[in-house]
Amino acid sequence: MWKIYSDTLARAVPAALERFDRAIKLALVLFVAFGPLMLLNMTATADQISNRSLNILSAQASATTTYTFKFTPAQTNQIQSVMLQACTTPLGSCTAPSGLNLSGGTVSQSGFQGATNFTKDTSTSGCTTVGVLCVTRSNTTAQTLVAHTLTDTGAVNQDGTNCSAAANCTFFVRITTFSDAAYTTKIDSGTVASSTTQAFTVNAAIQEVLSFCIGATTIDDADTTTPPLCSAISGTALALGVLDSAHVNVSPVSALNQGDGNNAIAELSTNAVNGTAISYDAIQQSGTNHRGTLRVVGAVCNIGNVNTDQCINAIGTTRSTITAATEAFGMTIAGVNCKNTLGYSCSYAGNTYNLRKAANYDGTGVATTYLADAGQVSGTTSGGYAWDESGTSQTIASASTVVDNEALIIKFAATPTIVTPTGSYTAQADYVATPTY
Repeated sequence: MWKIYSDTLARAVPAALERFDRAIKLALVLFVAFGPLMLLNMTATADQISNRSLNILSAQASATTTYTFKFTPAQTNQIQSVMLQACTTPLGSCTAPSGLNLSGGTVSQSGFQGATNFTKDTSTSGCTTVGVLCVTRSNTTAQTLVAHTLTDTGAVNQDGTNCSAAANCTFFVRITTFSDAAYTTKIDSGTVASSTTQAFTVNAAIQEVLSFCIGATTIDDADTTTPPLCSAISGTALALGVLDSAHVNVSPVSALNQGDGNNAIAELSTNAVNGTAISYDAIQQSGTNHRGTLRVVGAVCNIGNVNTDQCINAIGTTRSTITAATEAFGMTIAGVNCKNTLGYSCSYAGNTYNLRKAANYDGTGVATTYLADAGQVSGTTSGGYAWDESGTSQTIASASTVVDNEALIIKFAATPTIVTPTGSYTAQADYVATPTY
């Protein structure tokens, strides 16, 4: 029996040893293959700062700007010095990006525990080049694992030389924290990336704007009714009705006196920042003398103010009232209606409109009071009128800045004498807006 046991044992031991040897060899192969990777991962996880970023206020090449570094430490060690090194690559030997300057600005901090602030260090070995920012302090307070921020105000971006002058050029900053104040005992590290970029330009143009129109309107106030825009203003005439020496007909004249209920309206909108002038010149009609006033077309009229011809005497360029039975014809601006204005606050009653009446065509002569007529045909002595019959350009209103859809409410008035001849009387004028951009 002993011999049988001995033979069995002799055969079993070598087989077991052979299996054990194979197991040892397999373990060694697995360790050689994966051991370094496991160790590397363990080391990276332990020493890698997290949530790290670099925000640059301007990405233009060579711009002087602000760099804000933010990171969370991996360990609760004290941090007494930090080195930030700019490189053209994230790993390997470090080549400083051309033109980049981290050490020329001022440094501030937040999120670091301990009352002592970091100061910039440009004298310690490794901290003397502009591509490196070193900060140091004497404070042994343990750090919590929260966001820590270092701000470099006055940093200068790279100039793009290391990217073959390309405007969009990536660079890297390697961040290392140390537990001592002399950059000796390393704690954590990590790399952030950023890039300069080319400026992107958006082009636009604002053209010169002018919208000016003349037409007829039933509006007879400057504060209540909103006038239409130029695109909706129409009409080329108004009717003063039948004139008689007992009255002064002032527009709007009702149909009861064969009028059409209209005033004239001139509306202006322009972005001319240096102002705009609105003027008129009386169109010279056919006939003799007084060709630019209210007259019978083709009539022979006398020189001077004569009441017995078919030309009604024009008031002239000096504002004056009109009295019944004293032959006269004139025009006035009763008010400036700015109910369409959107570009700025505008009120006629509040005297905040931009388009101002010229003195000779300023109704009552009071800029903020709308001309109140005594009646359509009963006349008024409170308003002032003017009319230049010569055909010379006369300014009736002007602005020193932009005008946003402000409308002149223009009134006409006339009266004959008892000896003024019958006939169909007409006056015409050209209205011109002259903006200065």
